[in-house]
Amino acid sequence: MEKTIYLLILFVLIIGVFLGVFNSNYILKYLPNKAIIGVNDNVSSISRLSDETLKGLKEEEYLLLYNEKDSSSIHLKDNIAQTLSYMKKKSTAVTLSNIPASFDQYKNVVVTFEEISALPNMKMLEEYTAEGGKVFFAIRPEIKGSLQNLYRKLGIYEIGEFIIPNGLKLTSNLLIKQDNLVMKNGEIPENSSLSVGLDERSTIYAESIDHVPLLWDTTYKKGKFMVFNGTMLETKENRGIITGAFSLLNEDFIYPIMDMKVVYIDDFPAPIPEGKNKIIYDEYRRDTPSFYEDIWWPEMQKSAANYDVKYTGLVIQTYTDKVTPPFKVEEHDRNTYVQFGRELLKMGGEIGIHGYNHQSLTVDPKAVEDLGYHEWENQEDMEASLNTVENYVKSLFPNYEIKTYVPPSNRIDEVGEAALNNAIPSISILSSIYIPDSVEYTTVHEFSKGDPFIYFPRITSGYEYTKKKKWAMANAMTSLGVFSHFIHPDDILDDDRSAKKKWSKLGKEYYQFMSEVHTDYPWLRSITASNAGKQLTNYLQADVYIEEKKDRLTIQIDKFSGELHFILRTKKKIGKLENCEVQRIDDDVYFVKAKKPTIELGLIE
Repeated sequence: MEKTIYLLILFVLIIGVFLGVFNSNYILKYLPNKAIIGVNDNVSSISRLSDETLKGLKEEEYLLLYNEKDSSSIHLKDNIAQTLSYMKKKSTAVTLSNIPASFDQYKNVVVTFEEISALPNMKMLEEYTAEGGKVFFAIRPEIKGSLQNLYRKLGIYEIGEFIIPNGLKLTSNLLIKQDNLVMKNGEIPENSSLSVGLDERSTIYAESIDHVPLLWDTTYKKGKFMVFNGTMLETKENRGIITGAFSLLNEDFIYPIMDMKVVYIDDFPAPIPEGKNKIIYDEYRRDTPSFYEDIWWPEMQKSAANYDVKYTGLVIQTYTDKVTPPFKVEEHDRNTYVQFGRELLKMGGEIGIHGYNHQSLTVDPKAVEDLGYHEWENQEDMEASLNTVENYVKSLFPNYEIKTYVPPSNRIDEVGEAALNNAIPSISILSSIYIPDSVEYTTVHEFSKGDPFIYFPRITSGYEYTKKKKWAMANAMTSLGVFSHFIHPDDILDDDRSAKKKWSKLGKEYYQFMSEVHTDYPWLRSITASNAGKQLTNYLQADVYIEEKKDRLTIQIDKFSGELHFILRTKKKIGKLENCEVQRIDDDVYFVKAKKPTIELGLIE
């Protein structure tokens, strides 16, 4: 009996020692990335359609009409073209002087200018629609004679004056999961509209708070006209409205999405300010380091667990403003770095680099003048600083390969990119921002693959949950199927970034944001930045061909990497499926997983 007890005690001790070592800093320091976070480095084989199959396939084509003398028309045309490109839809843009002799080959015709009277052949557009074509007026038309001749066909029975509409209300799920969303003026880009009355043939998808129609369509014989009664679709944060409009204008509309949820913590791990912050101390009776260790980080971990988030942390080595060598390792509490890094990786997260310090990698003094930063003298100095921070990270995690970089203050120039590639060639992901801010030197990217970096920008930021952020999130979710967000630990210490709110309030707002994304879009893949880069590459390289019939959709994918996801909008019921899975995610909206290069979805009236 005693022997059994001793053996049992010995067994428990051995298990305890094993678990202690496995969870220790030591074991995590010496495991490579894939052992820590479970990354499968096997490169998926790319499936190609045969040449014979490709010869028989046709891409849907959209015609964009624009006025080359009107900058607003050019910007609108470019924004719609990029939105269609993300949806793998081919578009052709032509000026007013180069309008083709026929519109018959185009799935849709899009008008991107106000002056309808400038169209050389309005009758051809009407005939195209009457025979089953679909026309999208993507900007509110002018009040002139040509509109008087056309407005009845657009579903308008009464025209007033130009107005600034009172905000916007969705009367449909134009943006996925956002039916009845209300946005006030100031929460959306500035908009100019026409005061109009619509007849009973029109279906309204969005209106102002005081019921001015903002987006509607109306049938015209065999076809359909759609009108956006506004001027705000030329900006990136409204691309979901463009995508939603096309999906409502066309029956059985399907398009691929990136399907990724990525959350970055810039400046993490990083030096934590010593001492006490009055706001934090008054609320929690802790100094700043204790607050981050005992309050902030556990709550961030809880949020990640509850709402399926994988953090990508971006290391800062020091907050000095030094931009000339030598760059020494600023020794802080190494145990804190390792502890945060260890726990981040154990959660399935990733460690990337934000910089040796917070000085943006640019040689242009004007690019950082407003920040109070210093410009760098040359590329060599930048590389020396990057090597310093890389060596520091490797001293903490020797077998860990750095793959992601976020530029400080979202600014980097061509010299900085060259320095980054030379100094740390393992970095393949560069993440700045997606929506332009008011500063011309901010680095703004599309989701794209360059040489040598994959650009995976961030769309929203901060702990505070505002309607502007919800708008940007919902538009990106509808157009791209992407949630890309970043925060800083020290946002709490900054009056502007915290909106002068305490952590007890900010934390709740951040929880609400993450909760809504998780609840409304549970199909999103939670992923780290480097894995998002791999998935983005797979998405970008795929070519999609769609064959529409009344009772089914057939989709063929060239350069298929093993799985591609789609959004389908249809009023029909889903029938027999081949090589795909379908999940209803909103009224008449479905999430589709393609499992093979050719899939088929049966549709039932």
